Parts: sequence; structure tokens; C-alpha cells
Amino acid sequence: MCFKIDFSRYMYMFTVFILVFMVLSEMLISQPLKETALVLSEGNDTYLKIGLDRLNQEKKAMSILLGWGSLNLVGGSIFALQKNTRNFGYMMAGWGLVNAGIATFALLGADSYSEMTSYQQILKDEQLFNRILAVNSGLNVGYVATGFAMNYLGNTSRTRQFGTAIMIQGAFLMGFDAWLLINSNARLSDLTLLPVLYSFGDAHSLPGIGMILKF
Repeated sequence: MCFKIDFSRYMYMFTVFILVFMVLSEMLISQPLKETALVLSEGNDTYLKIGLDRLNQEKKAMSILLGWGSLNLVGGSIFALQKNTRNFGYMMAGWGLVNAGIATFALLGADSYSEMTSYQQILKDEQLFNRILAVNSGLNVGYVATGFAMNYLGNTSRTRQFGTAIMIQGAFLMGFDAWLLINSNARLSDLTLLPVLYSFGDAHSLPGIGMILKF
């Protein structure tokens, strides 16, 4: 027996919230990356721009996560007021609080780069970011699978409601982290190829690594 929420009068309100969030997220994702006022030198403009792209995308992503967390905190609290959806609401609000907290701390402590930032540092940061996203992607699959099992195999309404909420959160995070991971893979590929391109070109060598290829 699967858990089915009786949205009743809150169905319309929550659906509108989700649609508004989706529209705002799409607008934020499609918005061009902001130009930086940093004056870039000829030898490091390419890799530094790639690093700045990551920082800008992280800010967008954390803004989306903050919106999603806030939406779930509010929506979950509304569901928690209803007796037959109380446990679902508790779980949704709990996830919302955690996600909103993570996003807030990330936005307040956002990294920054300058002209002096080395190629190695930007490459190292992107590799770490990529590994974190890869691990998160695996966890997201686990969230969805766990939620599915709790929803369809649970013996109590509480277990099934918790499972439904976990599935919803896992599905969102799966798409969210996949978007970030795809972009991170592209940046990482560009950063990895930069030493090769510089070694064959006439441009200055990348600061801090010199000439990589020797023939």
C-alpha cells in the first residue's frame, strides 16, 4: 500500500509555489554569467576565466538551493499542520532547513580568485568540486532508492510518508547535482587541456607550471 497525500486545500498553494520556483530557477540558470571587473593579464586569462565561471555557477547553484530549501521549509510546515500529512511535512521541512542552512553558509563563505591565483589552485579546486559532486550523485541515487523502498514496503503511514519526502528530495538533488557535474566535467576537461594548448602556442606559459611537454 503506497502513501497518498491528501493535499486538500493546500494542493493548489503548494503547486503554485513549485511552479514559481521552477520558473525563477530557469531564469537564474539561463542568465549569463556576470562579467568580472578583474583586469586579466595575457598569460592567465583563460584558466582564470574558467575558475571564475565555476565560482559564478556555485553562487547561482546555492541561490537555487536556498530557494528550494526555503520552499520546502514553508511547504513542509504547512503539511505538518495536517494530521494525515504530518510526518511528510516534518521530513520535508527538515530537509528544507538543512538545504537552506548549507546554501546560506556557502553563500556567506564563497571563495574568490584574483590575478595572483595560480593555475594549480584553480585546477585543484575544480577537481575537489568535481569529486564532491560525484559522491553526492551516488548518494542521491541512494536517497531515491531508500525513499522508494520506504514508500512501497513500509508497514506504517509514518514510514511511507517519510519515504515519499525522501524520494522527492533525492530526485531534486539528483537533477541539481547532475547539472553541476556536467558543467564541472566540461571545465575540468578545458583546464586539463590548457597546458597542451599553451605548449604548442605562442602565448605565455601558464603561471607556475612552465612548459609541460618536451620533445
